[in-house]
Formats: sequence, structure tokens, C-alpha cells
Amino acid sequence: MEVFKLSKPIMIDGKEVNELSYDFEAMTAKDKIEVGKEMKAAGIPISVVEIDPDYHLYLFAKAVSKADSSITTADVMRMSAKDADRAAALARNFFYLNSEE
Repeated sequence: MEVFKLSKPIMIDGKEVNELSYDFEAMTAKDKIEVGKEMKAAGIPISVVEIDPDYHLYLFAKAVSKADSSITTADVMRMSAKDADRAAALARNFFYLNSEE
């Protein structure tokens, strides 16, 4: 499990949060499918998964909930745009840039 330091704190359950733990390694194939379904339900189309920053941000949110099940995607989506870009890049790097293929 790793920790993502927020440049701007967010409020979760009435508490100011300065960092989010996340765990990409704990994610399953089912988790990735659920991310796609969640995005579709929110009306967000997925383009090419390897380069879709919205998909990568949702993957990060799922990794946060794997590390702490009390934190939801809605909580993660309250982070600043700058933090969102950095978080999405973490997911992209983990799933697509560091692959052995």
C-alpha cells in the first residue's frame, strides 16, 4: 500500500484529509470491470483505456477504496484538479506504462 500526498486537503466524513492510501496491487479484474460500469453509470464514456485520463482517475479512486473501504469514489473526486491529474498518472503508469508487454 502506498500514500498519495494531496496538495490541497479534502473533506471526508467531516475530517480534513491530506493524504490518501491506495493499493493497485489489491485490485482484481472484477474491480476494473466495476470501474467501467461506474463510469458508464455516471455518463462518462471510456475511450482507449491505455490513454483515457478519466478512466485512470477512476482506477485510482478504486485503489483508494481498496486501501480504505470507507472512502468512496465521490470522496476522491473532490480532490483538486492538479491532484487528480497526478493521481490519474499514477494509475496509468502502474497499469499501462510499466507493463512487460
